[in-house]
Amino acid sequence: MVGRQVAANAMFDFISECANASNKAAVLSSLGRAADAFGMDCYAISGIPLPNERIDPYFMLSAWPEEWFERYVNENYVHVDPVIHRTRMSDEAFVWSEALATEPLSRTARKVMNEATEFGMMDGYSVPLHSVGGFQAIVTFGARKVDLSDAQRGALQIISIYAHNKLRAFMAEPDTRRMAAALKVTPREREVIMWCAAGKTNWEIGQILGISEKTVQHEVASASRRLNSVNRAQLIAEAIRLGIIR
Repeated sequence: MVGRQVAANAMFDFISECANASNKAAVLSSLGRAADAFGMDCYAISGIPLPNERIDPYFMLSAWPEEWFERYVNENYVHVDPVIHRTRMSDEAFVWSEALATEPLSRTARKVMNEATEFGMMDGYSVPLHSVGGFQAIVTFGARKVDLSDAQRGALQIISIYAHNKLRAFMAEPDTRRMAAALKVTPREREVIMWCAAGKTNWEIGQILGISEKTVQHEVASASRRLNSVNRAQLIAEAIRLGIIR
């Protein structure tokens, strides 16, 4: 329980800082402190290019070792990186060593992972970001060792989504359609999102609110459509960013 509370505190400290960030540098600074709190040494946020594109214009923020960043971009490793391949295929956050342990890696894929270790990235934790419109991105962390509890993984996933959304907000005009959708979130949907953020299952939320588990699923799905979210973590992070829950 102590570990869960510490993870939650780190998450809300980051969100509080990031909410007041006025530029990308402030987000970078806040994310750096959060990464350090979870034992991560470096990190990057990037969109994922199409097969015929380079990654250069998709990078939003990078605190990778400079030499590794230059090599990764120059060699166009994005299209052979097994972490990126995994990100394309699933929206579940993952620890590299766990997700790739049983994956047959090509020679070039293994080369990328081996070279990353030269810069202290023996392992990592990555958060795929998929929008209902097809946009794909990744928030990825590198470390010599990853030792995250389930609570820490969940908190770092929400931190990642929030940071990505904050950066996108800096890069685009205010999304009036999404803000309008947020205003249409019903009181019951807001309640359900709040309990999702508290870590409750659909069954538990149903018991708390006196509704069926199926109704809870419907409320989550409805809120997710309004906020353009494809999973529960994205829904929570976007609801926090838009001030729907606090």
